Formats: sequence, C-alpha cells, structure tokens
Amino acid sequence: MENKNYKKPQTLGLIRRLSLVGIGIDLLLMLIYAAIVSILFMTIQVPKESIDLEIPEATLKYSYIIFGKTYSAATINTLISVLVVFIIIGVTTLVFSVKHHRSLEHYDYHRWEGGNRMIHALLSLLTLNFVSFGLKLLIAHYVFEYSEGVSFVGMWKKLRAERQEKKERDKQYEHEKRTPEEIEIRKRVRRQTWLKILRYTLTYVFLILFAVFILIPFYWMILTSLKTFQEARSNNPRFWVPFSELQWVNIKFVIEQLDFGLYIKNTLIVAVLSTAGTIVTTVLAAFAFARIDFKGREALFSLLLMTMMIPGEIYMITNFITVSNNPSGFGWIGTGVDNPVGYFSTMILPFMTSVFYIFFLRQTFKQVPDALYRAAKVDGCSDFKFLTRVMLPIGGPTIFTITILSILGSWNAFVWPRLITRVEPTIGSKYWLISVALREESFVLDKGGGVAETMFNLQIAASAIVTVPLIIVFLIFRKYIIRGVGSAGTKG
Repeated sequence: MENKNYKKPQTLGLIRRLSLVGIGIDLLLMLIYAAIVSILFMTIQVPKESIDLEIPEATLKYSYIIFGKTYSAATINTLISVLVVFIIIGVTTLVFSVKHHRSLEHYDYHRWEGGNRMIHALLSLLTLNFVSFGLKLLIAHYVFEYSEGVSFVGMWKKLRAERQEKKERDKQYEHEKRTPEEIEIRKRVRRQTWLKILRYTLTYVFLILFAVFILIPFYWMILTSLKTFQEARSNNPRFWVPFSELQWVNIKFVIEQLDFGLYIKNTLIVAVLSTAGTIVTTVLAAFAFARIDFKGREALFSLLLMTMMIPGEIYMITNFITVSNNPSGFGWIGTGVDNPVGYFSTMILPFMTSVFYIFFLRQTFKQVPDALYRAAKVDGCSDFKFLTRVMLPIGGPTIFTITILSILGSWNAFVWPRLITRVEPTIGSKYWLISVALREESFVLDKGGGVAETMFNLQIAASAIVTVPLIIVFLIFRKYIIRGVGSAGTKG
C-alpha cells in the first residue's frame, strides 16, 4: 500500500514549515541562554582594586542571591561557562541550519536528507534542546515518507533489507566463475579504493592537526583570561580548568574597573563614523575615475596611486601639525581643554579617505561596459542616478568588503590614536581606543613596599576583549569579504 505522503507537494510544504519552526525554536533557545548568561554575569560582584583578585576565593563573595535563590560563586561560574559553550554550539548549528534550509530544492529531499535531519536532531541534544530534538526527528520521519514512502521505522527496516540483499548478492557473485580480466579489474578497483581511503585519511589528519595548531593560541588566550592570578603565573599551568574554577569576574573587572567599556564605545564611534566617511568618498572618487571623462583623469589617478608608495607614518607629521594647537593648526588637541569633538574629529577625519579602497572599487566599476553608461546618458540619466541605480548594486559586494575592512582597521588602529592622546595624557586617556588602552592601561598588582607584579590574567582578558569580536566578524562575513575581493580582481 502506497504511503499517503509519498511525493506529495503538501508533505514537502509541511517539511519546509516545520524546518522554519525548528530554526525559530533554536534561535529562541539561544536568546534565552544569552539572557541567562547576561543575568548571571551582571550578578557577579566586581572588586574595587586589582589586589582583591590575587586570591579571589578569599576576598570575593562566596554566594549570590538570584531571584530569591542562593547560588555559590562556583555554581555561577559553572553555569556561565556551560551556557557559553551551549551558545557557541547552538549558534554554529543554527547558522548551518539556515544556510542548509535556504539551499535545498525539492529534489534534495531524499533518504540522505532524512539521515541529515537525524544528525541535526542529535546535535540538538548537545545544547539540551529537547523540543528541537523531537521536532527534527519528526521532520526526518516526513522526509522518509516523502522520498521513500515509508515511515521512520520502515526506513530502518528497508535499509536492513537492502544491506542483507547486497550481502547475498555479493556472496552469490563470489561463487561464480570469473575471467582473468574480471579478477584483474576487481584487484585494481580494490587497490584504488584503499588508496583513496588512505589519501583522504592523510589529508583530513593533516588538516585537523593544522587547525589544532592554529586554534591552540586562541584557546590558551581564553583559558588564561579566566584563570586566577596565581594560576596564570604558575610555572606548571593546567591545559584544562574545571568550569567551577573559571573566573568570569576577570572579564567584568576589565570592562568596569579598567574602563574598557568606555574604550569600546570610543572605538565604535570612531569605526562607524570613519567608515561611513570612507564609503562616501570612496564611492564618489571611484565612480569619477571609472566613468566620468575629464582632462587629466588618468594622470591624477596615477598620482594618487603613487602616494600609496609613501609610508603612512610620514603623513602623521603633517596631520599632527594640522590638528594640534599651533598657529597653522586647527587647535583640536593640546589646548588644555577637554574637547570631545576635537579628539574624535582628529581620529576620524584624517582617515575618511583611502587610495587603496578607491583603486579597489574602481576596478569593480570598470567591469560595467561603457556602452551601458553611454546608453543611460542618451536616455537622460544623470551621473548620480546611474551611480545609485546601476553601479552601487553591481559594486555591492566590494563596498561591503571595504566596509568590513575599514571597521577592522579602525578597531586595530594604534599609532595615530596613541600619538594624539599622549599630548595631554590626563585628558586624552578618556579618548583611548581599545588597542591603545591595551598598551597603556595598568595591569599591575601593587603589593606595597615597591613590589609589583603584572596580572597576566587581566592583561590576557583585555586582549580577548579586543580579539574575539574580530574573529566573530570575520567568521560571519568571510564569504562576503572573499566575494568582494574576487569580484574586484576581474574585469570583463
């Protein structure tokens, strides 16, 4: 008897809807986990002085009250650590689920897709998402009914029957007489199969070892940032620390007591405004050099390219004279007055143009045929309208890549921000960017009597705050960055 869901469009629609529900449940659970982590993190008490972090178990609170219930500090650290691991696993699987759902066509729903849904269901158990586990098993059941006309259990029986049938067929084939040519072909196939298995095994072993070699420094950075001061300075450090002993108070201390929250805000202001200015100037200049025909265009563009050969440090001298308090300068810094507009303008305006980005986007704009531009001009289309209607959609991936690279450049900026904030250290320290604060902030444990030690756990915690966002941004947008670079590198 044929299954009622076999190859029915209604069943396929039901599978798609259930998949969207499953994605929604996964997203909701991640938001709940993130909210719980935020509540637990805000509950942690931060000491006023770094010396209190030398032996945290002796100076910090032993227990906390959350919603009327008492939890020990070890329990809080364990819960935060476990939930952070759940969020990392859950967000990763969620991203893969969304991409997988968007890429599937109707012919992709076969038995292997049902097995894939079963694997997704098992991954849901890693984050204790039992609702998603049951729903994905149900989706696998419907996929089997749609593709094979059998239920979840029936598919299992069908696979066993097919395997048994294959064994009997192979056994029958072994008893048949074979010609020398068949024997030789069988040996060659077996040899090629083993060579293929060996090649893939060696390849994946090498890739895994290479990945571990790259990831170990990041793992060590995160682990050290959550260790106690004594553990971080130990001559025999542990490669694994129990969740209950991880010190999330280090992260909160760096953000609140060492003002890294302020430095992050300064960095975001500079990154957003400088990137916005860079995009505007880059788009207009690239369009002018790519499409507008004016005298001296190529000579002027060549002159701009020549400036790329000059080290950026040389420009800092003239830029500093321009913005500082002197007869030929604007007086934005060095006046003895706390001037937020002046400090931020000094860090933003000199970097709102980039010759490299102009060259980068111009190569993308050059891909548009000249005939299209001339036809648009004949139809009465203005240059600005042609730019917004035609050029910007075509150059979208490259512009997106420029945006991400510009933000990352602002996040990593060090020499120029440090130079202008050291003119008046007392005032300028309030406008440090996060990279400058990582170098200038004091992570010293003063024990008195002239004895001081560097608190490496706090220093590494600050480094993690600087590094982790960059890694996240790259992992999210790496495809668009690569696509933008690839599209700018071809002309046709």
